[in-house]
Amino acid sequence: MVSNDLNNSSTPNWASILGVVAIMLGVFLTAMHGTELMKQSVMTSNMPVSGVMPEADCPLGELDEEGITLEQCEFLVDYVQGIAQSTPDWFPDTMMKLALVGTSLAFASVIIGGALVNYTPWSTTAAIAVFIGLAAVDLLQFAAVVMTGPLLRDMYLWSILLWFLLHLMLLVGAIAGRHTEAARIQRDVA
Repeated sequence: MVSNDLNNSSTPNWASILGVVAIMLGVFLTAMHGTELMKQSVMTSNMPVSGVMPEADCPLGELDEEGITLEQCEFLVDYVQGIAQSTPDWFPDTMMKLALVGTSLAFASVIIGGALVNYTPWSTTAAIAVFIGLAAVDLLQFAAVVMTGPLLRDMYLWSILLWFLLHLMLLVGAIAGRHTEAARIQRDVA
């Protein structure tokens, strides 16, 4: 009896699966874009006006607290200086804008994922629109990062490409699901 109830559910299996995946990835992506937004904001607001970074300040008490050596602290400061010096002036503002749009779309994908799990008629169309938007943000981030130096490309490109492929797979799943539902409805009408 239970298996018949599950098979007769009005929620298609593909919608439930796509919805759960959209929720999970949407939570991760919301956090990732939010972190990027905060990182760019902190970097730009704390950059010296002269552009010259101060020397490393590594108090021994803090080094012990963090469990790092003086050499590691100096390396981290040099690394941040390298990132700051290799970042074009336009990059932080561009990435903050894209991260803001990405955060909004990723959060929307969590809500739409819930609508897919409960299968509402509008959820598939909304999912397609949001997944297209997320893929577009990925492509714009990719274009921005490609125009920077090797340090920033090393930091960003693989992650952006991975998210782009995930968004394409989600988009294909939503389109295929919509097609399957349309075929099922036509079959039921005939």
